[in-house]
Amino acid sequence: MKKIITIALLAIGMTASAQLQFGQKEYFTGSVYVDPSASIKEGGINAGAEIELVSYFGYVKAGVQTFDSLEGGYFDISGALGLNLTSGLFEQFRYYGGIRLGVINRGYKDSGSQPYPLFGFESGIDYNVSEKYFVGLRGTADYREDFLYSGASPEYRLSGFIRAGFKF
Repeated sequence: MKKIITIALLAIGMTASAQLQFGQKEYFTGSVYVDPSASIKEGGINAGAEIELVSYFGYVKAGVQTFDSLEGGYFDISGALGLNLTSGLFEQFRYYGGIRLGVINRGYKDSGSQPYPLFGFESGIDYNVSEKYFVGLRGTADYREDFLYSGASPEYRLSGFIRAGFKF
């Protein structure tokens, strides 16, 4: 019985790992995203936009995010780079993960505007709705110093986003 279970697990593992592969295409994307949890909690829209180069095995992106409901206002400019894998017929799913670097401008609504560094990690999954459009989920874990603006200590902040975009 142990041998059958071991062989079954090996077969499942080999089948599952054979499905993940590096991409076969290189393209640009444009996307918008929203953090529904923070938007509901703070009573405003936490949203952003990105442009991204998706290569065969990696990606690089730049984006902006704004959240006016936070005290003093929030605006960041960030970039990310990392690895991506695809699966499914015609690369229907894309899985990615990498590092993020950026600058947060907190307090731009009043005279206390000050830049703060951002460093973190991201991972996500995109589903190709068609050859040109996709939807996805992304999670980030960022070390943010902009909490100093309101007197709190810097901390890691976990965020989840829903995103939609197009390829060009």
